[in-house]
Amino acid sequence: MSESDEAATRVPLTAVYRQLDDHTCADDASYDTAAGMQRLLTWMTASGYTAPDPALGGYDPTRIAGVTESRQKCLPTYLVIDASASMARHEATLNSALRMLHAKLAGSPRVSEFVLMSLIVFSSDAFVVLPMTDLENVPSMPEVTCNNGTNYGKAFDLVRERIDIDVPALIAQGKAVLRPAMFFLTDGMPGDRDWETAFQRLASDGFRRRPHVITYGFGDAREEVLGRVATKAAFLADNAAQEDAAPSRAIGSLVSSLVASARSEEMQIPTEAPGYQSVKVKFIK
Repeated sequence: MSESDEAATRVPLTAVYRQLDDHTCADDASYDTAAGMQRLLTWMTASGYTAPDPALGGYDPTRIAGVTESRQKCLPTYLVIDASASMARHEATLNSALRMLHAKLAGSPRVSEFVLMSLIVFSSDAFVVLPMTDLENVPSMPEVTCNNGTNYGKAFDLVRERIDIDVPALIAQGKAVLRPAMFFLTDGMPGDRDWETAFQRLASDGFRRRPHVITYGFGDAREEVLGRVATKAAFLADNAAQEDAAPSRAIGSLVSSLVASARSEEMQIPTEAPGYQSVKVKFIK
């Protein structure tokens, strides 16, 4: 085979990363090098690739284990906040809590390079106010302004759309991407009728990159709804007299979860939240 023919069979490194990436297939399993290697070799055979000489710029499958094990793990995290009119009374507390989150996560390089964050707010529509990033590169968190209605479905659809953009981008950067996490904060009931259909599109097994969903509710939020918009854990504020502190306590809980996740390099689901009671997860895939 000529050098030009050999070069034609080289496997692009980004394709190797995509084929070896098992993190969005299994719930927070440690990277399985053997399974990844087998999947890569099967794909190479089916795609007509060979294992070219590394000296010619190709990638030797027998050495890929070392490549995958050295990749930086990351947890794409979506903080999704209800910014409807009813949240206006919590606006100052919420923005203060976001500044605390930024200080905690950006202040530790070990945490910020593992926990990559995107901030999404929703009311009558949903918006990305902070694209997926290392918070160490963000000078300060955007201010959240609250108004209009409460459309859960728009938020769920936007999160799914962003996951399909963010995860491939992170893989192309050479990162080992864990299953995404979504933390959902709300003080009310959904105003749209088809929100459950949108949540199914996001969280069901049919979506390979489906995120873990942890939900916090306070104010007019109801237990039966919170349990249906969570896949791993749901919490309802248990003291109406301390409702003003509910947003900051929720964000404090998720920060603790993310710091613990960075230390272990795998998602740590919160089992409790100060000022909240645990709600039974009722999501049916």
